[in-house]
Amino acid sequence: MSDKQATEVRLDRDNGRVLITWDDESRLQYYLDDLRNQCPCASCQGHSPGEVEPPQVKGVLLMNIAEVGNYALKFTWSDGHDTGIYTWSYLAKIGQPVIA
Repeated sequence: MSDKQATEVRLDRDNGRVLITWDDESRLQYYLDDLRNQCPCASCQGHSPGEVEPPQVKGVLLMNIAEVGNYALKFTWSDGHDTGIYTWSYLAKIGQPVIA
């Protein structure tokens, strides 16, 4: 589990991604389709591996980003989905490094 905490969360609409800067000064990027398809909620991932087919959404837009306590983010998507709670540790695990 990661002890990282986000210091900045920014939606980069022009490039279709979310950028997160972490307290260790690293930056990770999350392309919107990938982020939506990796939603950790039970509807998208099931309660156990292989229980449901993960979503394969393309062209989704991010409508809102909300903090959940001090441990996670919740995204509202243009397809109406908004039940996933993305913890900081999960986001640190699935992010891709930002190439300068």
